[in-house]
Amino acid sequence: MNKKSVITIGTFDGIHKGHRLLIERTLSDAKKDNLKSVAIVLERPFRNVSGLLSLYDEKIEELSLCGVDEIIIIPVPSDILSVEPDEFFDGFLVEILNAKKIVCGQDFAFGKNRKGNTDWLKNKAKTHGIKIDVIKPLKISSKQVSSSYIRMLIEKGDIKNVNKFLGRNYSFNGMPFKDRGIGKKLGFPTVNLKVDKSKLIPKGIFVSLISQGGKIYPSVTSIGTRPTFENGYGQGDGGIDHSLVNTPVPLTIPETHILDFNGNWKKSKTKVTLIKKIRNEKKFKTAEELKKQISKDVSKAKKYFGM
Repeated sequence: MNKKSVITIGTFDGIHKGHRLLIERTLSDAKKDNLKSVAIVLERPFRNVSGLLSLYDEKIEELSLCGVDEIIIIPVPSDILSVEPDEFFDGFLVEILNAKKIVCGQDFAFGKNRKGNTDWLKNKAKTHGIKIDVIKPLKISSKQVSSSYIRMLIEKGDIKNVNKFLGRNYSFNGMPFKDRGIGKKLGFPTVNLKVDKSKLIPKGIFVSLISQGGKIYPSVTSIGTRPTFENGYGQGDGGIDHSLVNTPVPLTIPETHILDFNGNWKKSKTKVTLIKKIRNEKKFKTAEELKKQISKDVSKAKKYFGM
C-alpha cells in the first residue's frame, strides 16, 4: 500500500487565498507526521460558470509551485464523479491513496448527486480512523473569498480586488497572431493574443507585464472589442488602411504594447499579467483622439514602472 497521505480535495479554480489555506494546512500536517501531501483537483468546475479563472496548465503550474507532493486531476465529466460517495471514499481515498487525513472547505461535496458532503464525510471517516479538517471560509474586508466572487470582480474589471483575493496578479496565456496592425499605424505596436475561450479575462486598459521565454517586459494591455473601429474608423483616421476593417478577429482581444521595446515578438506562448487598471474601454470619435489617449495610458504605465 502507498505511503499514508494527507489529502485536500476541491475544484481550486483560480487557486485563490482560500484555496491556499487548504493547501498550506495539507502541507503542514503532512510534514508534521511525515506523510505524503496530495491535492485532488477537478479539471474545471462541475457546474457551468461564466469562465475559468485557471485553465488546466495554469492550475497544474500554481499547484506545483505550492509544493504538493502529488497532484491528481479528475476530468469533468468523469465516471468517478458519478459513483456513490461510499465507493469514492473506500475505493479511491482509502484503498488507493491511503488517506490519513482529509482537508476540505465547508462547501465541499463529492460523489453521485454530491451526497458526500462534509457531514457525511465526518461520519464516514470515523469508521476508518481518518481525521477530517473542515476549513472555514476566508474573509477579506468582510467578503468571503470564493471563485464565484472573483469571477464577478473580473467581469466588473476590478483587477485591484481580483489580485487582492487571489494573493497574486491575475494572468492569462495566449498565442500571438497577426492582426489588422491598428496599433502600429497609431504609433503603438501591439502583441495580440488568441486566448482560450474558456478563460475569463476582464475588459479595460491595464498596466501589465508581458513575458515569453523567461524574459519579462513592462507593458500596457488593452482588452476589449475596440469600439472606436467597430463600424469603420470614423473621421480623420490618420491614413489607416480601410481594407483592414473587415478582417475576422476574435470578439474580445488582448492587445499589449511593450514599453520601449524594439524587435519582433516570437510566435510562441506568451503570458500577460495584469497589475493595475488604468481606465475602461471607450469609443473615440476619431483615431487621432484614440492616439492621444493611448499616449496618456502609456505615460501612466511608465510612471508606474518608474521609467
